[in-house]
Amino acid sequence: MLDYRCKTILRFLVKECSEGSYRVFDVKDIIECLPKKIKPDESTVKLCLEYLEKGEYISIKYKDENVCCLTPLPFARQILEAESSQHAKDKKLIKMGSFLYFLVFIFAFLGSFLAIMVYGLIF
Repeated sequence: MLDYRCKTILRFLVKECSEGSYRVFDVKDIIECLPKKIKPDESTVKLCLEYLEKGEYISIKYKDENVCCLTPLPFARQILEAESSQHAKDKKLIKMGSFLYFLVFIFAFLGSFLAIMVYGLIF
């Protein structure tokens, strides 16, 4: 399971690398892609890159103190695509649930209104 930092780095790498090509990244460039609220540093980025390599999300060809040559693997692309499609499904379900909640409110209001009207006509 990927944490927020690893997912953010993986999204950055997938966005920057074309399909199956290796690219050289400076650690500072990767640090800049992370939000400032998690306070990234070089050791954090290196740990995330090692974790991504062990999980077979990326392939590292060359790694130095400040530079690394890597590419995201197809598994990483599949994970990110599945996550984005799940997010779209969740968004659609929330929208449909809100609409149904609104319809239930309207029909409950109309039902009680009609019940009062019928009661007023009978008694």
